[in-house]
Amino acid sequence: MGNMSGSQQDDSGDSDVFDLDGLSGEMLSENYLFFIFRQLVNSGDLHGLSTDEEEQIHYQNPKLPVIKKKPNLEVLQRSEIYQSVREASGLKMNEKNEEVKNSLMHMLAHRQSCGPFKRSAKVNIGNLFLPSSSKHLKKLAAKVFCGVYSRDGQYFVTASQDSSIRVYDASTPKYRPMNHIQGKHVNWCLLDLNFSHDNEWYVYSTWSDCLHINRLEGNDTDVTCLHLNPDLQRFATFSATFSNCGKEIIAGCNDSCVYVYDVAGDTRSMRVRVTDGADVNCVGFLNDTSEIFFSGTDDGIIKIWDKRCLNETDPQPAGVLVGHYDGITFIDSRNDGRYLISNSKDQSIKLWDLRVFSPKEAEENAVQRNTNGSILWDYRWDKIPKNYYNVTRCLDGDTSIITYRGHRVQKTLIRARFSPQATTGQRYIYTGCGTGRLVIYDMLTGKIVKAIKSHNEIVRDVAWSQNRPEILTSSWDGYVNIVSPSRETDTTRESRNSKRFRSENRDDDSDDDVPEPQPPLRRSKRIAQRVAQSEIL
Repeated sequence: MGNMSGSQQDDSGDSDVFDLDGLSGEMLSENYLFFIFRQLVNSGDLHGLSTDEEEQIHYQNPKLPVIKKKPNLEVLQRSEIYQSVREASGLKMNEKNEEVKNSLMHMLAHRQSCGPFKRSAKVNIGNLFLPSSSKHLKKLAAKVFCGVYSRDGQYFVTASQDSSIRVYDASTPKYRPMNHIQGKHVNWCLLDLNFSHDNEWYVYSTWSDCLHINRLEGNDTDVTCLHLNPDLQRFATFSATFSNCGKEIIAGCNDSCVYVYDVAGDTRSMRVRVTDGADVNCVGFLNDTSEIFFSGTDDGIIKIWDKRCLNETDPQPAGVLVGHYDGITFIDSRNDGRYLISNSKDQSIKLWDLRVFSPKEAEENAVQRNTNGSILWDYRWDKIPKNYYNVTRCLDGDTSIITYRGHRVQKTLIRARFSPQATTGQRYIYTGCGTGRLVIYDMLTGKIVKAIKSHNEIVRDVAWSQNRPEILTSSWDGYVNIVSPSRETDTTRESRNSKRFRSENRDDDSDDDVPEPQPPLRRSKRIAQRVAQSEIL
């Protein structure tokens, strides 16, 4: 499934070596020749002719898919995270378990009579002004693959296909450039980039047999190579991140292994085979203890690992999460050791409780289905199977709390993340999208509350500021955009734009252009009378 037929690559552009010697005429079938053609295109040895006009037409009006089945909220509403997010975001519910929305004026009046706002009330007010208006912030020279904030939100770093790493001062909304270096040993593109917890170092990965680290203010010559010494000749690291102490880095790679590198000792300390024949697309730590980490692979399986009882000869995960029909593209931890979300090529995001693992037999059945299933497609160029959007039944052993659907995952390992705790109460899940949109889900309802068309190509990475109500989106169109609140509150805009959102952003996977409906101009009668009176005077 996904990339399971043929070579196992994501974000690569490189292909495995294949040999035609000794093949008979019967073996050179149409399917095999088609496979060879794809490999040549993927390797860069063969290029399709296209024009900017063609690309513009293709992305002129991409729409979100139609999701017919509403998300099941039963498990979510009984969960601990549902209650904690409600409290943190100052949410009030009526007897029908529906959100009670108060106006900003009502909240201010309540503060006047009852005293200062609590933190939850401040978050509730902040959530009235979600980022919704996009504009260009930076124009880069190539596809932007990564755009991440430092832990304290003071720095923002991008990694793009021109091998450049750019550091910006994120302490102000101007994002002043601070540093620019050229990465070492970059083959095709930079795949991942992450900060150390002290914000002093960053690590980046590419199609290379080593990781690379550098200081935030370092230059081109300061880049240090951390050799992983893999057995695979064509080797790539799709995900790499620092431990909390900064002494170790874990990396997920295309040889089905997770590597642990001892930075202080300058040596590879562990290599663990976490799956068979599938890329490890994402790795990360569950919290700040640096002992428990996760892996997400192209067979659709999430595994939780405890480094304290892990060995290379017989690696056994602490638990397994089964539920995705296709490969995992990204995993984000809530950093509480209990909950995480996963983005997948099956066009869904799932919320997981790590205290409820899937049974062992569920893993075996899922791997068998995902490697030998009837749906064979390549997410880098094939059209997404329509039945992915409206799955009729869950996989056996699926222990996820809720599934969010409505965005598109295509061509690359698109990221999805929790919104910040301090400013939103982590009420939202936001993701990039194959339609060039930033998509924001309400965690508590499963609904899309924002789908902001801000790019002409895929939005691969998204980053929500810890300090300001703004989101930076990094896209393959070469732009980094800033999405910030507009002048209207979300409650004011919701009723006006509900019909427009359905007609503009949703379709049935057809290519017919739909004229964009224009909302009627509205004006307060009271304001109009006041202006008219002033004109008379």
